[in-house]
Amino acid sequence: MKLVSCLAALAVSTAIAFPASAADVTVKIATVVSGDHPENIGAQEIKRLVEERSNGEIEVRIFPAGQLGNQRELVEQLRNGTLEMTWVTTGFFGSWEPVMNTLEIGYLFDDREHSFRAFDGELGEEVAALIEKHGVKHLGFYEAGMRHVTNSVRPINTPEDLEGMKLRTPNAKYHLASVKMMGASPTPMAFGELYAAMEQKVVDGQENPLSNIHAAAFYEVNDHLALTGHLHLTHMVMYSGVLWNQLSPEHQEIIEQAVVDSQQVQRDKVASDDASLLAVLEEKGMQITRPDRAALAAKVAPLRDQAAEEFGDQAKQWIELIDQAR
Repeated sequence: MKLVSCLAALAVSTAIAFPASAADVTVKIATVVSGDHPENIGAQEIKRLVEERSNGEIEVRIFPAGQLGNQRELVEQLRNGTLEMTWVTTGFFGSWEPVMNTLEIGYLFDDREHSFRAFDGELGEEVAALIEKHGVKHLGFYEAGMRHVTNSVRPINTPEDLEGMKLRTPNAKYHLASVKMMGASPTPMAFGELYAAMEQKVVDGQENPLSNIHAAAFYEVNDHLALTGHLHLTHMVMYSGVLWNQLSPEHQEIIEQAVVDSQQVQRDKVASDDASLLAVLEEKGMQITRPDRAALAAKVAPLRDQAAEEFGDQAKQWIELIDQAR
């Protein structure tokens, strides 16, 4: 009996140490937004496609809501090989490649379709080549969405209504500059700190896509939503360069194609949210205004020349490519 018990215990410990269903490769995807956000809808589609197409050889684990760190920390984890996949906006990557700030000049893109045409063409190819100098592998583009302003002070109808208003922005140089030239006082801050900062009146408001405004329940601390549409931002889906080179060519192909194939699902979710959330936010008590976008665009127009002066021909060429995609 003692021998049987020992053998049974050994069998259990062996099963725990060497699970028969264990995947050959584990891919961690980390984001800073809630699980039902369009970014994580894209992540879920990547997971489905990769696990299905690899016949279980690759397991994808998703860590939403900043579980593994803020955006800067996630990029550094990619670069040092402790995280497989994340995404940040083009301007956020300006900390590592300054010319990327050019892509977050206000009113550079007319709408989401204009942005898709630009990034799905020559502009996207140049961006991918540039960021891959910094220890990451570029896999595709997700839509971060059209950004609008919310605040707890007053309705916004004209640029003058923004004067003196303290708005949180991401820590991206030309993103900050755009909000400042629109008339507000930009305050860089991590997304995860934003709700508490608005609740405590550290800042008056913020600017984000409708999906972020709704998912983070900003309507609880901000009464006013202005459809400024001042920035359409794009996420770069990135894999750790170190870890990418450790994958087999077959696994690389599966993961890269899954990201490409997930792009439309992710973009469709953003579009669906934009179509439905305005009414939801109004029901939550937000007062919605539609400011004069032309007047706001005129305020930020000088940033185009400023970028060309600061970053040279590359910035000028990118702006031309964007204009050609109209």
